[in-house]
Amino acid sequence: MAGVQRTLNLPPEGYGSEPKSEADVLLTAAARIQAALPTGWTVQAKTQVGGLDSSTNASRRPDSRLSLMREGQTVLTYVVEAKRALASNNLLPAINQLLALQGARSANSARMQPMLVARYLSLQQQRVLQERGIAYADATGNLYLTSDDPLILLSDRGASADPWRGPGRPTTSLKGLPAARLVRALVDFAPPYSVADLADLAGASLGAAYRLSDYLVSEGLLTRGERGPISDVDWPEVLRRWSQDARYLDTSTTRGFLEPRGLDSLVEKLGKQTPSRGYAVSGSIATQPYASYAEARLGLIYADDPPRLASDLGLRPVEAGANVILAAPRSPVVFERTSTWRGITIVAPSQAVADLLGGPGRNPAEGDYLLDWMKENPDAWRRQFDR
Repeated sequence: MAGVQRTLNLPPEGYGSEPKSEADVLLTAAARIQAALPTGWTVQAKTQVGGLDSSTNASRRPDSRLSLMREGQTVLTYVVEAKRALASNNLLPAINQLLALQGARSANSARMQPMLVARYLSLQQQRVLQERGIAYADATGNLYLTSDDPLILLSDRGASADPWRGPGRPTTSLKGLPAARLVRALVDFAPPYSVADLADLAGASLGAAYRLSDYLVSEGLLTRGERGPISDVDWPEVLRRWSQDARYLDTSTTRGFLEPRGLDSLVEKLGKQTPSRGYAVSGSIATQPYASYAEARLGLIYADDPPRLASDLGLRPVEAGANVILAAPRSPVVFERTSTWRGITIVAPSQAVADLLGGPGRNPAEGDYLLDWMKENPDAWRRQFDR
């Protein structure tokens, strides 16, 4: 059994000029694979983009057959589908086309493995392809080739964002105030709606809405037809990404306080009085009406004026041993789409999940528990878009 196992972790220093055609994508991807192979191994690619293939009786012939060679002998052959650009909503059709091409082989030919190549493949697209057992390579150097017989595992890492994206200020993360508003709107309101509608729902600029939606499309987290509306959002994964890119501990000014009588007393105080300034309770306490993981140990309260709220509630500032965190948020989105529980104002479930997933201690486990509840009960918290 011939075999090679190699995993590389260094990104290429540069990505060169943008591939202008599917043929360019094939040649660049083949060169990336060749560069990652051990000494004595070579790549042979037969490029024939588009058309019919009478030898396989297929309605469409593959874009290429790529073979791994060792000492002049073919070790493994892939049937290749090439895409210059691949939007998330086109990934499944490309996979289905590949599997159809793989199955339509002549009686005398060995079964070929499927491979997808593109100018750039997002991390989410890479995960889907790995889960489906499909090899891939892109022009930036992201690649994954695997086989059980012969034993082959070849992987390399290229760009984490498309280096050839169009003009403008491309979004590459979910950080920032516009992103906070847009993420919350995408999660809180079920599509379909246009990007312009999203901007209105979020109170963000149209440009910011397009940049963020383009980024989520490239990451496989949002589905939008060409010049069409947003039709689907992978909101659980969007919340996970947002919780890591914009943790409340990093995006808010926070201070620890002590409520000596515990968090039940804190809830009672908040319910009995009208604080002098706006507030919204998040974190563990905000899970109680929906999916309480355990007795809350740490209270998180967003406040317009944390010192004044601390005074209203009789909280003592402490450097250690705090059971209450008061936060002055940079984005007012934390105060949007709140609800009332036991006479207190709590944040929307989407905000509570993000704060918990990015929080300390057992908070991430509490966030996972609430997220599971949200997946099972979308009608209990997610709103329908009303034009």
